[in-house]
Amino acid sequence: MTRKILLLLLLALLPAFAAAEEAKILAFSGNVETRNTREGQWAPATVNMEIAEGGAVRTGADGSAALLLPNKSKVWIKESSNLELEQRQTFASRLALVFGRMKVRVPHLMRKERFEVRTPAAVCAVRGTEFTVNTNEAGAMDINVLYGEVKLSFVVPPEKGKAELYIAQGRNLTLEEKGKPGKLAMMTAEQEKSSLESWNPGLSPAERGKDLKEKENDRAQIREFAKVTNGTESSVKNFLNTVKESDIEAGRTLKDIHGNVVRVAQFLMRPHSDEVQFVNLVKRASYNAINNNSVNGGFNYNGGSVGNRLDYVQMIMNFNQDLPQSIEEWPGFFNGNSVKPDWASFVTANKTRTSEIFFIASLYKYEAARDELINNSEVLNLALNAANGGDREVLVTGVLKNETGANGVSAVDGLDRISRIQVKDNGLTDGKLKYTADNSNVNGGLSNVVWAMRLDQEAMDAMDNLGANSANGIFTSYEKKGDPNISNYSANAFLVGNCAGQVGCTGTNDVFWFANESYVINNEGSLQKGDDLVNSSLDPFSIFKNVAGESIMSIKSSVSGWAERTGWTSNAAVKNDISNTDYFAYGNRGANGTNIDVVFIPDLLMAAVQRMLPAITKLKD
Repeated sequence: MTRKILLLLLLALLPAFAAAEEAKILAFSGNVETRNTREGQWAPATVNMEIAEGGAVRTGADGSAALLLPNKSKVWIKESSNLELEQRQTFASRLALVFGRMKVRVPHLMRKERFEVRTPAAVCAVRGTEFTVNTNEAGAMDINVLYGEVKLSFVVPPEKGKAELYIAQGRNLTLEEKGKPGKLAMMTAEQEKSSLESWNPGLSPAERGKDLKEKENDRAQIREFAKVTNGTESSVKNFLNTVKESDIEAGRTLKDIHGNVVRVAQFLMRPHSDEVQFVNLVKRASYNAINNNSVNGGFNYNGGSVGNRLDYVQMIMNFNQDLPQSIEEWPGFFNGNSVKPDWASFVTANKTRTSEIFFIASLYKYEAARDELINNSEVLNLALNAANGGDREVLVTGVLKNETGANGVSAVDGLDRISRIQVKDNGLTDGKLKYTADNSNVNGGLSNVVWAMRLDQEAMDAMDNLGANSANGIFTSYEKKGDPNISNYSANAFLVGNCAGQVGCTGTNDVFWFANESYVINNEGSLQKGDDLVNSSLDPFSIFKNVAGESIMSIKSSVSGWAERTGWTSNAAVKNDISNTDYFAYGNRGANGTNIDVVFIPDLLMAAVQRMLPAITKLKD
């Protein structure tokens, strides 16, 4: 079981190269010298030369260099510059730019890991950021933030103005003199161009600007996106069950399958010492979805255009032991200890409306007898029998709404309770739930939420008393794969609650179809073919930086329902039973605009395995 848990945590984590022990010089041109200690002698640089803590790099009037740090941060130094590596520890890195110009690209860091750049006038703290710094020994300074955010703390606080400033992406800070307040402004076109162009050593002006147009387009998209999603972060913090800092973060701006600009942010966190939480957050300034029914077997979305859309995936796993603080210790910890999961949840949701959340959730509890996580009606405090679905997959889905009154539960709080399995069946046959915390459904907050069990051939036989595995020709799922595009369209039938054979289990609302469209796209939102990936001459990291997955989920009504299930005699017949109308009504779009459209990127997973690979390679097969 322990190995299964580790495998689950590392599933989809792709192999990466182990980190170097020290900073090293990737490339240089012109006059570049290094020293390996604070008191050491300067010597000519060489490619792949390692520079230890306390070492330094300096460039002459014709020199430039590129460095790689152990945490995969990359640093470029222009001519006439002096850079010192003041501190290099597991959770703390600090560079000192004595004078000159440098560009820094820092990946998203672990929780409590610090990365700082010191100048004569200030200290710049970053997490996942790309920015440039230009300074002289007197303290005059110029900073351009391309991506992420820089927290700047002045060495000598100005008499007027703040001692700390936050410089957001797209902004410039100019400091004319140490002790004076800095001036914040949007980057000019010239500042943006000089910062975006390639700083790799030895390039001609034409080579430096080779990919500039594409980068400028990306920046323009980000600026436009930021204008209309400026207030989104506060609602995100209220929506997610997060902590102040994450162990690993990643993000990317791209286009989805519909051509909408999307910002994907990913977090790996520990809300509690014995829990792991993964979050994939998708933000769109505007959402215009094509009618996918016309695209090779997709499903209808009739919700129209939506502004400031927010979609979300959260996975939580709770363990019987506290996890190590450092993620690098996880492989050995899971391999060498009797670690068991107590429960887990996988939740997808859409929170475009402020007072409602449409969600689809799978809930799991650990069963010692089977030594595994189970997802059946027992999770909802029901006996395991045929009427309750037996050992069948269970979904909890619907629309949560803010409740009013002194004991009201908000939609956000309700989703948090569901994700922590603080719900149970209400004891009737309608598939409705109660919160376990207060054993009630206060003011109807769960009135539009149900649980349902998946139908398959064996389940149908058991409920129809036909005997095991009878060949009655009933189809309970639909599937169509894209060719040659990497896409898949599928739908599975679910019976609402435990209504099989009960009074009232005869309408079309007793069955729904969990429909899912899956695509592999590139950063421009174009569908990818297998040959696009297999025949590429790019290295794996370059491929993954231009690849994403998109999953569009919806709960569709059944045209016929349980009573007419005998008509599900083929894949085509099942497709005809999947209604264009959604099972749930969501906001003013009614039952026509309820879907969850999530874009996944592999960036965080690659970052995690980079952290863990040295420990993973030490484990025995």
